[in-house]
Amino acid sequence: MGTRRSVRLAAVAAAGLLAGLLPGTDSASGGQDGRLSLDYTCGFPGGNRSVTVELQQAYPGGASAGTAFRPGQLTVRVPLPADLAGAAAGAGEVVAASGTAALTTAIGQGATSVRADWTALAASTTPLPGDGDGLLAFTGTVPAVTVAAPGEVTFTAGALALDLTVQRVANAAAPTPTPSSPTASAPAANVAAASAPAAKAASAGAARIAVACVPVAGQAAELGRVVVAEGPAGSAVPSAPAPGGSGPARPPGGAAGGGTPTGTAAPGGSASASGSPTPSGPSASAGLTVPGAAARGAAAIRVQAGYHSGTNQCPEPPEGALDAGRLPPVPEGAMVLPDPEYPFPSVPACAYADGFANVAKLGQATLVNDPAKSPALVGLNLTRRLVMLWGDTDGYFEADSLGELKLPVAESTFLTYGFVPTTAKIEFTPLGLLTIVATGNANWNQPSLFTIGGHQSMRIYDVKVNGTPLDVGPDCRTAEPVDLVLKGRQDGYLPDGGDGKPDYTLQGGGPLAQTDLYVPPFTGCGSHGEDLDALFTAAVSGPGNSLNLMQGPICTPTSDQPNGCEPEIVIPDPPTRRR
Repeated sequence: MGTRRSVRLAAVAAAGLLAGLLPGTDSASGGQDGRLSLDYTCGFPGGNRSVTVELQQAYPGGASAGTAFRPGQLTVRVPLPADLAGAAAGAGEVVAASGTAALTTAIGQGATSVRADWTALAASTTPLPGDGDGLLAFTGTVPAVTVAAPGEVTFTAGALALDLTVQRVANAAAPTPTPSSPTASAPAANVAAASAPAAKAASAGAARIAVACVPVAGQAAELGRVVVAEGPAGSAVPSAPAPGGSGPARPPGGAAGGGTPTGTAAPGGSASASGSPTPSGPSASAGLTVPGAAARGAAAIRVQAGYHSGTNQCPEPPEGALDAGRLPPVPEGAMVLPDPEYPFPSVPACAYADGFANVAKLGQATLVNDPAKSPALVGLNLTRRLVMLWGDTDGYFEADSLGELKLPVAESTFLTYGFVPTTAKIEFTPLGLLTIVATGNANWNQPSLFTIGGHQSMRIYDVKVNGTPLDVGPDCRTAEPVDLVLKGRQDGYLPDGGDGKPDYTLQGGGPLAQTDLYVPPFTGCGSHGEDLDALFTAAVSGPGNSLNLMQGPICTPTSDQPNGCEPEIVIPDPPTRRR
């Protein structure tokens, strides 16, 4: 009788054990989706330059007073001057650049306006041609906004601050295409440079450039507007928690515009802060007029942010080799950097990522890396390898990095058969490092594609059915490693606007997904002579499962902050659950 009851409990548990992440965060829809070109004066190290910046962002067709709404993902395209390589500190030629950006934005309604600093914008590693004219596309999500009263709300672009990371190689002329041979000259130039290994070791690596950009006066700088209607009776802007504290955690998978209220953007103040080094050139706070900036704005307009991490330290960067089996074939004639004998110095970074895991046979949800319960950081070592092939109008670019993640134990709670409460703990153990591959770039109107691959072992334990423990043993796990292949895409900068979905970049974060995750059979499940392997395998294992995560922007420690970033590393809202 005991055996039959145990098996029945196991069947109930297996029928609801894991669950999932269904497609990610909603983007703004039904409203404006246009582009705005603004002229800026930017203080590059070599002197002030005039640049034309293009901004693209969607806005919802409407909102309700007292209810949070979120503008769509923002893309900011910034051209780089031809002599950026000469402006970079240190010897060597600049061959690629990445970075983060912060856009100061005025959010106004009538005579009330507050200032928000949209800091979660980042550009992937992008090659720079030898004659300059590089283009960085910074992409990221922006905070949700809540207003207390009906009326039209406008969003106006202001100052722009850039924190650029440039990648150098020693004594190598940056590869320049020629009309007669678009690709042949680049490898030759860099092979010659590699013949000076001592100089290469001394000058290869990354350099930081901070740039402040001020909009030229007199331009129409409105990004978009949203008409806010009367909200439900009793709706109001929620009160702010005490400074430095966390607001109430919202349930996982809430509305896309949701989030934890973390305070009001006071007029003339900042809704968030950046860990970027102090920019040179024009004042980063200049060029923005906030009409009607008065104390009453704080109560009327609220800028929301995500969960507070209270963390500004990155773990030590992972050291090891890229997984050769996860690297694309090197195109014929392409240049591969660095010289294997003189690898790039470590580039430490880190980020938070959270989301859900889904098993196709079950259809319920379990939260991965719960943002409200001390989530784990992803440790990164950026740009371990570059692959470049130049052409007149096309080419190939690849940037490879390493990652490391030890997820905390996930606790799954659900109702089996709709009424039986079942709980279980799921432990993920990394089996080696993550290999991160980024290909494509904006300069050739190619989408940027990201693949993050690695192996994890999955163990299930501490199973309870209606409060009654089910002993599955200490080693109920997948018989083979789970092969993670998370993918992200950035294409909002393409002439046609891309696929219309939220963009992902390694630097700026965004949605990552694996839509066909295979869960191997289970082994070691059972105790007291009972073998439950077949039961768990039948209920959970197989193809067609999914894993969807939301990654936050990365923290890249600077020379003056060698161990971390200020004020804290961002924890993203999990993706929106859809049934």
